[in-house]
Amino acid sequence: MVEDHQMVAAALADTLRAHGFAVAGITDDGNDAVRIVQQSHIDIVILDLRLGETHDASAFIPRIINASPNTKVLVLSAWSDDWSVARAVEAGCHGYLVKDQSVKELIDGIHGVARGDAVFAPTVMSTVLKLLRPGSTSSESLTPRETEVLQRLADGSTTDLIAADLFVSVNTVRNHIHNIIRKLNVHSRLEAVATGIRNGLIQVH
Repeated sequence: MVEDHQMVAAALADTLRAHGFAVAGITDDGNDAVRIVQQSHIDIVILDLRLGETHDASAFIPRIINASPNTKVLVLSAWSDDWSVARAVEAGCHGYLVKDQSVKELIDGIHGVARGDAVFAPTVMSTVLKLLRPGSTSSESLTPRETEVLQRLADGSTTDLIAADLFVSVNTVRNHIHNIIRKLNVHSRLEAVATGIRNGLIQVH
């Protein structure tokens, strides 16, 4: 569990233990979370999206997944605005719940993520659907490399990781992403991924 409010973390840990979960560790540091998943078998990381006053913890999501590919990341946040949700989804989170939900919804959400389901709070789901609103796909086709980049975005890879895997510069990957967004006539990476899936250009793994 990655949570910077100690009372919230302690209460949540007690609640989870009471429902049969083993809480392997509690930290307020995303770097520490990465280290923990590298060293221990962790099924799910529950991640507060804001650590401290301004720290955006979504950057730790791909790092956690890269360090432990079988670990699921469930965001539990007080924030449900478009920007926060988009950042978390683009980073590859497996679910997004908000802190004003009931304990039952949290427990059900954890079980859902453990099964491999994508779990979103109702308010967040409406935001995700708005972000993924259909756009009219351009008749201009993606190149094989652009399709590969789009698939890697759908798999949760960051720009830096894609660049490293493809042995190209980060700027080259950014240019590919810019071209993908333009060709698909969308406004963001998230919309590009959704459009690619809907149109059969890429697959959900």
